[in-house]
Amino acid sequence: MENTSIDFVYQFLKINHIPVCFFKPPCENWRWLDMGLRENILHSDSSSVQELNHWFTTLQKNKIYHITDDFQFNYTFIRLPDSDKMLVCGPVLFEEIRSARLAQIFEKLNIPAELHDHLRDHYYHIVFIPAQTLYLSVFTILGNHLFGENNYEAIYADFSSFDELFKNYDNYYRVPDKPFLSIQMIEKRYELENATLTAVANGNESKALEYCASWTLHLLPQRLANELRDNKDYTITLNTLLRKTVEQAGVHPIHIDCISNRNIQLIEQLSSIEQCKSFRSSMIRTYCLLVRKHNLKNYSLLTQKIITYVDTELCADLSLKSLSERLSVNASYLSTLFKKEMGMSLTDFVNHRRISHAQKLLTSTDMPIKSIALKCGIPDVYYFSRLFKRITGTTPKAYRNNTSSFEQYQDMTSSSSKKPHSS
Repeated sequence: MENTSIDFVYQFLKINHIPVCFFKPPCENWRWLDMGLRENILHSDSSSVQELNHWFTTLQKNKIYHITDDFQFNYTFIRLPDSDKMLVCGPVLFEEIRSARLAQIFEKLNIPAELHDHLRDHYYHIVFIPAQTLYLSVFTILGNHLFGENNYEAIYADFSSFDELFKNYDNYYRVPDKPFLSIQMIEKRYELENATLTAVANGNESKALEYCASWTLHLLPQRLANELRDNKDYTITLNTLLRKTVEQAGVHPIHIDCISNRNIQLIEQLSSIEQCKSFRSSMIRTYCLLVRKHNLKNYSLLTQKIITYVDTELCADLSLKSLSERLSVNASYLSTLFKKEMGMSLTDFVNHRRISHAQKLLTSTDMPIKSIALKCGIPDVYYFSRLFKRITGTTPKAYRNNTSSFEQYQDMTSSSSKKPHSS
């Protein structure tokens, strides 16, 4: 079975022109691994061969290594079970390397100008795989056959040293000549960020805005030369933090997702730093409102799901029978649980939600009452009218007229109060 699986993967990769081979380390020459890049173009010395041989000795069994090097070339290495051989696949590219990206790579690696054309030609010979997930899934299937499902680990890494990465503080923002003040400012910013998120999780709008104003006004370092782009990025980051915070606070993702996605679109339309600051405050108010309106954390998971179904699908079949089937629970148990937690029957809860929505439509639209009834999931307009009167004490028509009259009275009194008094 193992040999069959290996052979199938080998043939699959070969047919798709993806470099793949078996080898037994150590090797005296690694030209085949990167298609001659380091030896023929970069003229690497023999120490790199020794380093690579040593690196291969560190690779363990029951692991699949997906490695990306500094040139963005990707490799996969597998130490085959019950063998001293390894399977290596690559190099391949998961992104299409265009001129601007090449320039970035050359600058980052300090590639001399005289080598640029040679390297550019080298990239043209590397297979580009747009469907990275398909490539990785091939090795997931192979790993399951070689080692058994869940009996191996996929390692994603690069040739750079992770230790060096964490020892490098180039992106640590300092106050010149005041190193400890820099540390204190970062600690204070994180403290205020956490306080902001805690306030949002509790729906405390005033506190959240107060904390946010403190850390965004004084403690945000400028990371990019483009200050507007920098502020937009901070705002996007804050949106993500707020989105996850209100989810953990018990708000269902369906209420969060449309707001979060809309925020991203609006952030990109902002044209000044002041607009960014104002929009961050607006986001906080919106997410606090979500928590206050849709916080279901104190309810059981079943009750949370029912409330969410009702709030988002008023026109669906929301009967006890239908919901119990959708949730795969006993109808009697569901009815008892819901009434215990909500203080009313499921039917009453659905009816009140539908009539509440009808009230909003009656006062904010000119839709016919029959259409409003349909929008609220009640196709029988006569039953809708009876239910509306039973819950509100008045008919839909009277409710619309009385509300309209009251709003007109408010408009009249408001406008008259603004007129100057005659002498």
